[in-house]
Amino acid sequence: MAKRDIPEINAGSMADIAFLLLIFFLVTTTMDRDKAYIRDIPKNVEVVIPPAPVPERDILAIKANSANQLMVRDELMENPDDISERILEFYRINSELSGDAMMAAMGDPNHPGNNFPFFSRISKAGIESRIQAAIKAAEEVEEQEGAEETLISFMWNEVSQWEKKKFALNLYGKKMLPEISSQAHIRIEVQDRTDYELFAKIQSEIEEAIFEMRDDSAKEIFGLGYASIIAKLADDASNLEYKAKFDLLKLLYPDRIIEVTPKN
Repeated sequence: MAKRDIPEINAGSMADIAFLLLIFFLVTTTMDRDKAYIRDIPKNVEVVIPPAPVPERDILAIKANSANQLMVRDELMENPDDISERILEFYRINSELSGDAMMAAMGDPNHPGNNFPFFSRISKAGIESRIQAAIKAAEEVEEQEGAEETLISFMWNEVSQWEKKKFALNLYGKKMLPEISSQAHIRIEVQDRTDYELFAKIQSEIEEAIFEMRDDSAKEIFGLGYASIIAKLADDASNLEYKAKFDLLKLLYPDRIIEVTPKN
């Protein structure tokens, strides 16, 4: 029996038909537009809170230009060896003033210490009060729903800082714990062409002055030099006794140093 041929369907025009149908539906189909209020989208504005201005009295500015001319607190200085003396004056001139004398100096522009950092003093009772207030504030934040861990950690760190001051006052052995203004700092500004030797001398004079102040206090409070405390910690960094002594001296004479980007 002969094999019958199966007729094939001619699909040559199917693509044309599909294309025509697609055009038909695109032309005849209607699409509803979404309804909405028409308004301008507000722009993203970054709010930058400027830092609190630092009083001039709290800045010990040391500048050196490309001609290696030195200026300390806006006064020309011929001999770089005198830098340390100016730093000692900056830290010490108001350090012995009582509370009443401090208030009088702040209100008297002719007082010799008016243009230098002032000190705050706090008693053990005052520190205890700050600790309790800081604990209460930290607990309130911790109890807030959705409070961020970073904020909680910050609040408890505040408690820790006051507890350290309480320990420091006990170690200090006096009724009041003195602290220089929290904004007081040494500001170094040198230009690109300033000799490195002068820049190194400025750094050396700062280290010398801070070492001298801490050394004098160490001998007065503990009966041993600052170098001995540093050497002891170098041998045994975990020595809590000497670590506490070092922290107290650093609290009394903080080394806040800001180096400004060199200018041409």
